[in-house]
Amino acid sequence: MPNVEIKTVNTNRERLRFIKMPWPIYKNDPHWVPPIIADQKSFINPKKGVFFEHGKAKLFLAIRDGKPVGRISAHINTLHDEIYNDGKGFFGFFECENNQETADMLFRAAEHYLKSQNRKFVEGPMSFGIYDEIGLLVDGFDTDPYVLNVHNPEYYQKLVENAGYKKSVDWYAYRGATNQKVDEKMYQFKDRVMKQPGLTIRKIYPHENFKRDAAIVKHIFSTAWNKNWGHVPLTDSEFNRIAKELTRLVVPDLSFIAEINGQAIGFALSIYDANVAVKKINGRLFPVGFIKLLTNLKKTDRFRHILMGVLEEYRSRGIEIAFYVNIAEQAYKLGFSEIEMSLIVENNEPMRNSLKHLPVEIYKTYRIYTKDL
Repeated sequence: MPNVEIKTVNTNRERLRFIKMPWPIYKNDPHWVPPIIADQKSFINPKKGVFFEHGKAKLFLAIRDGKPVGRISAHINTLHDEIYNDGKGFFGFFECENNQETADMLFRAAEHYLKSQNRKFVEGPMSFGIYDEIGLLVDGFDTDPYVLNVHNPEYYQKLVENAGYKKSVDWYAYRGATNQKVDEKMYQFKDRVMKQPGLTIRKIYPHENFKRDAAIVKHIFSTAWNKNWGHVPLTDSEFNRIAKELTRLVVPDLSFIAEINGQAIGFALSIYDANVAVKKINGRLFPVGFIKLLTNLKKTDRFRHILMGVLEEYRSRGIEIAFYVNIAEQAYKLGFSEIEMSLIVENNEPMRNSLKHLPVEIYKTYRIYTKDL
């Protein structure tokens, strides 16, 4: 087998090779959902990507006999440094043939760069930030991922761990069928919650008062999640990018803002599983991919409950349960058959305890790894 060479990615042409590298890996995997190439081109371009406003990265390709057989990023997030000051660097975008030598060479290239930047240890995969695509799938390979979650071959776990990486933390995806009944006690509890003076819950309509509601979500998200594992607040550019992506996907009847006397104190956001449509276009929006995407976007019977946040001073009032019950009440009526609630970090005990009362269970596990440098 010819030797592998590790090359740094610098040009637009090389970045396109970096993006397209995974296709041969997944040619026989029915559960892989290709990324949209046009979005990736902007995202990893230092002149266009929002991450590069506060971070820097090196991209590497493993080349054998002129063909890419692996890739990885090594990156530094200065906003993370400002909050934690822990000397942490990151790796992401990891894809590789089933060859330990190739994987080791990719990791060595990433680690060498991070050492040159005075990093003390490395964590990942994160591509690029904590609220982008994260984690290595280590359990739950037999189903398609939901939108904005990842899928990878089972052998990746072996490649990563044999390169000296240890578990840092797990994130869970919960799944449930919408025709499963919620315990009647939950409905009774919700009724008591809704009797609190001044409490109202309204729907989020992405095409009505979008700027107002986006600002509410951003404020509550940044505040309510500030103690979550690895939290780094989104910049305005990062939030606007995500908000733009999600606008087309929001399910208004399953997305809510809770207010007390007109003051927003919590939100819940659910989105259509766009992966059902994205899978059909094989990463290409043009010439007809965009039409296919729009045609199939809302035909899915799956949705992802992607975000929920309640301001800390209101968390003991059962607002989260009211959100959950509202979603459970409406989802089946709307024609959805399946829900994913994700991603939930393993040490978020309050959230995980609340899910014990719902007909959902963990069906995928995504792992973040760490290694001293």
